[in-house]
Amino acid sequence: MDFLCVFKPCHAFVQPEKYYAACVFDSCVLPNLDLECSSLQIYAATCADQGACIDWRKHTNGVCSHECPPGKEYRACGPIKETTCKSRGQNETSTKQVEGCFCPNGTMLYDSGVDVCVKTCGCVGVDMVSREFGEKFTVDCKDCICLEGEHGIVCEPHVCHQKKVTCEGEGFYEVTEVNPKDSCCPLFTCKCNTSLCTAKAPKCSLGFEVHSYIPSGQCCPVYQCVPKGVCVHENAEFLPNSSVFVDKCQNCVCTNDVNVSTQLNIISCERVPCNTYCQPGYELKPVKGECCGKCVQTKCIIKTSDNSELILSPGDFKNDPHNNCTIYSCVDVHDQLIASTSEITCPAFNEDSCKPVSKNGKFTLYSIHRLLNFISDFIVYNGCRSVDRVDMTECEGTCGTFSLYSAEANSMDHSCSCCRETSTTEKYVVLKCPGGHAVSHKYIYVESCSCQDTECQRPESNELQNNEVNEKTTALNRIKRAISLTSK
Repeated sequence: MDFLCVFKPCHAFVQPEKYYAACVFDSCVLPNLDLECSSLQIYAATCADQGACIDWRKHTNGVCSHECPPGKEYRACGPIKETTCKSRGQNETSTKQVEGCFCPNGTMLYDSGVDVCVKTCGCVGVDMVSREFGEKFTVDCKDCICLEGEHGIVCEPHVCHQKKVTCEGEGFYEVTEVNPKDSCCPLFTCKCNTSLCTAKAPKCSLGFEVHSYIPSGQCCPVYQCVPKGVCVHENAEFLPNSSVFVDKCQNCVCTNDVNVSTQLNIISCERVPCNTYCQPGYELKPVKGECCGKCVQTKCIIKTSDNSELILSPGDFKNDPHNNCTIYSCVDVHDQLIASTSEITCPAFNEDSCKPVSKNGKFTLYSIHRLLNFISDFIVYNGCRSVDRVDMTECEGTCGTFSLYSAEANSMDHSCSCCRETSTTEKYVVLKCPGGHAVSHKYIYVESCSCQDTECQRPESNELQNNEVNEKTTALNRIKRAISLTSK
């Protein structure tokens, strides 16, 4: 700043040399104390006292600026005594000016003791706000009015018309708030604090979730367990259209249909398809732990001599349709079906086995029919069975039994004999058992047969009646004897 040029109008009244020297000293020797502005301010005040007003601060680039309070503005030269509402009618004779903060143009100081600038001279209360005459206002929670004359501001207590409220309902509490329209009268309202609510959210069962809502006019929420729209099985949730494992015998899926009583989605299941056809001789039986049954053989399936299939139930037997000497049978031994084929063989007829019998001078030939039958079949004993067919024999035949009238004795003459074994041999065969082990089994093999006499008993009447029946069942008994060898 060109110090001499700015203050040149004052040089004629006050010599600047000593003030200039003081400013240079303050700036160079004591630079950190900001004393330059003080030297300039003293010189400007001296010039103003001599009637030379210098507005020097605006040339310091803000270094020596002067701040004023709100409502006031800075002037380099202003009256020593500022005009107030009470002194505005008085003539001021002093022409001296001073630097300072003054009321803006169009306003004046309310009073020398009340530093407030006003446009119209009314009232200024403790709030230091200018009021016009007749203006009503509230200050410090008092209703006031600005009166003309010497009365000034007259106040009376502020009246509040709001009633205190009572908070009802869980979760509500009373709150006192500042009324934005009337700060002297607080607002009493009821606020909601959900932490004051005692009801807790319930624990919902599988397939349900907690929903909450706050009814109108209430603070605390109401909880409900609502369905999720899923299926539930064995403590697990399943979304619609997803597979659900119930058991291996069913294909199950979670549907969108809802059970009205449980509110859960319905699980729809279809049984795993099974084959129900079994071949002849087999029946479908349930199997524990399996979805579908199993075809189990319940009858014997036998290939006949003409390669046809013969199906027999356990205990049944049947002759070959083309050979009566071949017998097919089915035996159930410890839940194991055994099919047997028995062959009955007869020795060739020998005429030497016929001998004459003389009675009363007459000769009669009768057949001494002794048969040693050969049978080839499996031996089954205590559930064990021979690996191959075993050759076995039996005695069967007619041994000259007759009933003849004797003229000498004038009565019936009887002769009875039966075909029995005359010599036997013990043989051994190996049997295989279900457990996999083998046992040795002894059986009797007939070497020869002969007719042996026996006592002839008088037939009972019912026996005479059944002779014809017995003759008819002779063939059946022969078959049963053959079957019995496989079921011992």
